[in-house]
Amino acid sequence: MDQNATLNDTIRQEFNDLDRGWVAAYLQGTTELFDRVWADGFIFTSPFGQFTNKEQEIADIRSGDLAFESLSTGDITVKVYGNTAVMAGRLTMKGRYKDRDISGQYSYTNVLRQQQESWRIVASHAAHISGNNSCTDNCVFG
Repeated sequence: MDQNATLNDTIRQEFNDLDRGWVAAYLQGTTELFDRVWADGFIFTSPFGQFTNKEQEIADIRSGDLAFESLSTGDITVKVYGNTAVMAGRLTMKGRYKDRDISGQYSYTNVLRQQQESWRIVASHAAHISGNNSCTDNCVFG
């Protein structure tokens, strides 16, 4: 097997592990993984245009304000550009943010940077897939 194929398999496995990890962490309501994989300057843009950061996201998870009954991802694509990567996919979830139902289907994009031998998410954006969300236009989550 050539070195590039091995490297690509290794990177693919890293991103698959990261994806499975954040899904499990959200479902369990634990924040340790997010503290490690979200960069200190992490920015999340919600499907409704609001911005949050690492500290706000972790506080929402710890408090139970952001909680999921189910969460799954699919159609994941990763493109690596040196020490930067773009990961895009779809997610289906059943959950709530405070008293709002945020269940539905979304597409998401994560921008990652390789830091100290591991990938860290520096920015994330989720977009509601029309017709599949019970949340109103004023919903905020994360």
